[in-house]
Amino acid sequence: MKVSFFTYGCKVNQAESQKWEKFLKLRGYTVTTNPEEADFWIINTCAVTHKAEVQSRQIIEKAKKSGKKVYVTGCFVELCKPKETENLKVFLNFEKDSIINNFESFNKNNTLNISRHRAIVKIQDGCNHFCSYCIVPYLRGKPRSYKLEDIIEEINDYLSMGIKEIILSGINIGLYGIDLEDNVNLNTLLKQLLKQTTGFRIRLSSIEVNHIDEEFLEIISDSRICKHLHIPLQHGSDRILNLMNRAYNSNQFLNIIEKIFKFYPDISIGTDVIVGFPSETDEDFKKTLQLIERIGFSYLHVFSFSKRPFTKASQMPEQIPENIKKDRANYLIKIGKDKKSKYIKKFLGSELDVIVENKKNGFYSGTSDNYIKCFITNSKLSEGDILKVIVNSVDDEHAFVSLINNK
Repeated sequence: MKVSFFTYGCKVNQAESQKWEKFLKLRGYTVTTNPEEADFWIINTCAVTHKAEVQSRQIIEKAKKSGKKVYVTGCFVELCKPKETENLKVFLNFEKDSIINNFESFNKNNTLNISRHRAIVKIQDGCNHFCSYCIVPYLRGKPRSYKLEDIIEEINDYLSMGIKEIILSGINIGLYGIDLEDNVNLNTLLKQLLKQTTGFRIRLSSIEVNHIDEEFLEIISDSRICKHLHIPLQHGSDRILNLMNRAYNSNQFLNIIEKIFKFYPDISIGTDVIVGFPSETDEDFKKTLQLIERIGFSYLHVFSFSKRPFTKASQMPEQIPENIKKDRANYLIKIGKDKKSKYIKKFLGSELDVIVENKKNGFYSGTSDNYIKCFITNSKLSEGDILKVIVNSVDDEHAFVSLINNK
């Protein structure tokens, strides 16, 4: 029996789907990337933007006509409550992990494996901050953290498959432990993972700047923690940041970023930026450009403001025309590409630690500790291994590397 996954949106959705994939394979199911040959479809939807909502609606309509047995969950389900049909069953976010209970074991498989070489582990869900543009707290609920022992158990499952990089994810990972006893937080979680586990490197998914302190910066000095942080900026204008209900101003953001670079000059720091927020003027946008130019980001994720139900920003006056949003987004995307190219080029001739992920067109590809996509020239490598390489050449998006001493 074959299962095909459709996963939209954030790394939390990816972590959930990856976990279900693991359980279904243990129960004897085969996971296929070809939906037409699958007996079952599992759709994990998104609604963080209007575009994601449209994509989710389209795949659900296609699923209804597919003749497959379909299970649908995720934030689109919370928002739009699609009707169940004879072949389509719906699960709200709080009950999504029960999807796998619909799959009986028919050919038990004791060999754990998943379809990727970097595993994503969800450490928490939910958020209580309510940024004025963000629908996620309404759909994911209040913060809820997983216990340390459960996180370690899941990590150990992935380690048994030969996984050597674990990505810790959540809706807002800086809120980890807020609902747990004994003053547990993200810093204590990281220290315990470093103490109680071995044999893999740790990468953090997006973290808010106000959750970064000196203790955190000391913890990530450990060689097992990837020198890569994704820290959302969202805007460079203090007026807009206030309207967004963000927890910092531009100077506070800049000061913390400068402190990070003081600790780790070569660290990769990526960010999110929203353009076209209601009432955003040319001067506001200029302030975003000026702040971004001051910071050595290694990449930008640029989003045009999208009106979402329930949010305060959707009701704000002075909504920005789509053509202005598009122009501003394109301008920032170009800056992001330039910054990415500049960051990669500084490592020409340098050593990197790269995890080998797959082979395509005669090259192995992989991801470095500091989040550079690499092509490896050696012909015989083992996928999933972490190798020390040297950067021989670069282009605007990749590094071309070879093993040190050609080992």
